[in-house]
Amino acid sequence: MQYKEFMIDVPGGQVWSQLIYTDESKDKPPLICLHGGPGSTHDKIKYGLEALANEFPLIFYDQLGGGKSALPDEEQPSTELWQIERFVDELAALIEFYNIDQFNLFGNSWGSSLALEYMLSEYQPKPQKLILSSPLISTSMWLDDVNQLKSELPVDTYNTLQDCEYSDNTDSEEYRLAMDEFYNRHVLRISNLGDEQLKFMAEYPSTFNMDAYAYMWGPSEFYVTGTLIDYERFDDLVNLDLPVLFIGGEFDEATPSSLKLFQQQVVGSELEIVPNTSHSGFFEAPAEYAELVRQFINK
Repeated sequence: MQYKEFMIDVPGGQVWSQLIYTDESKDKPPLICLHGGPGSTHDKIKYGLEALANEFPLIFYDQLGGGKSALPDEEQPSTELWQIERFVDELAALIEFYNIDQFNLFGNSWGSSLALEYMLSEYQPKPQKLILSSPLISTSMWLDDVNQLKSELPVDTYNTLQDCEYSDNTDSEEYRLAMDEFYNRHVLRISNLGDEQLKFMAEYPSTFNMDAYAYMWGPSEFYVTGTLIDYERFDDLVNLDLPVLFIGGEFDEATPSSLKLFQQQVVGSELEIVPNTSHSGFFEAPAEYAELVRQFINK
């Protein structure tokens, strides 16, 4: 495996990126991977997909403001940075930096929204294949799903979440603890992780940009107050005219039933649900998840 790291100029600052390849895979179209959030990092996706660099190059990056693309401490982040259009411009700048005209695109969660926005933009080139992992396509559909899952929590937990949201007390410890119960079921099933994954999490603690997340999304996965509250692209899925894979987890907050509806909108697209995983299937079941991605890209 060969690893090359770069700091790339993008609108608003610089982002860290890494290219991974082998002598056998280096000449194939790379897979560009977009993490979720907004405000998350590439780390867990890299954990799950890194072995695929034997098949084709992988390009990871941390979106501006998070992870290795953190803004200088003395710089006060401007909400002008946390705009869909700027994130699309950022992705376009990365594609231009790597000087590639053939590539495939993978987006997870908010990263799927970003991938879709790039597809619907004027930017060229477009990817040859598109993977939308546990995607945010429609905030209204997302909220329908998570509110249903939320209602299936223990009554005390559900009531705590509702009370804290109604009283604008989402910064409290009681809200965080109740929120963790939802997350452990539907975002990252920590109880199912092995020693290697737990060690990885200890070695790579979260460097999540909560400013970007709060401004664009809100206090939690199921309480949306940010600019993405009106995000709706379901009707635009019919405009995708390339091979598309929708992939998610059995217990995903982006539910299998919604993924099926998305898949039905895109002619010829495929759907894969990874058993016994949630929103982080690439980290919870990396071998099974990566194999589905490999098969789709190499098909």
